[in-house]
Amino acid sequence: MESANLAAMQHDDGNENFRNDVALSRHVDPRPTLENLARNTGLPYEDVVHHALARYASSGAEALLAVEPFALRQLIEARKAQDWSRVGAIIDWLEAGGESSNWR
Repeated sequence: MESANLAAMQHDDGNENFRNDVALSRHVDPRPTLENLARNTGLPYEDVVHHALARYASSGAEALLAVEPFALRQLIEARKAQDWSRVGAIIDWLEAGGESSNWR
C-alpha cells in the first residue's frame, strides 16, 4: 500500500521532469569544459563554476527578456504536449527567480 501511495505522489509531482533532467545530467562531466575555460581566461576554476551556476540561476529572469530562451522553448514544448504539470513546474521555476531577495 505504501508503494502505491508513493507511486501516486510521484505521478502528480510537478518536479518529476526536473529530477529526470538532473539524473540525465549525471552522464555529462562539465569539469573539462569549465577547467579549459578557466585556463584559457586565466580565471580561477571556482570563479568560472560560480559564474556558470549564477548564469543558470538567473536564466529564469533572462527568459523574460531574451529571444527564444531555453526556458521558453521548454514551456512551449510542454504546452504542445499538454504536460500541464511540467508547464506549472517551469512557471514556478521562472517565478522563483523573481521572488528571490538575493538576485536584486
